[in-house]
Amino acid sequence: MYARTLLSRTAAAGCRLPAAFVATRALSATPFRLNSETPAFETSGEQHIYEKLKRELSPTKLTVKDSSGGCGSMYVVEIEAECFRGKSRIAQTKIINALLKSELKDMHGMRILCSVPPE
Repeated sequence: MYARTLLSRTAAAGCRLPAAFVATRALSATPFRLNSETPAFETSGEQHIYEKLKRELSPTKLTVKDSSGGCGSMYVVEIEAECFRGKSRIAQTKIINALLKSELKDMHGMRILCSVPPE
């Protein structure tokens, strides 16, 4: 049932994936670990965005998840970084948007959740 739902969401997003890939993704239960040195990536897009944000912002916590079923059209980014301290949520989001400007033009959207590390 989940594989069919995932396949229909992927098709609705304009992505065509082999059924074997969708079934594999639907059955995978790989946890996404926060603040890990070597997180488990399900797509190359997740890894690319993760590495770029990690390199540029040195966050204390970072999670990047492809929420489009693996086709790369939607991502969720959760990031905690000191550089966000004292900035509004809009300013924090603009920092991420500026860093990922070239990647965003190929996506449908991105959900960005920024936070500041505790003092």
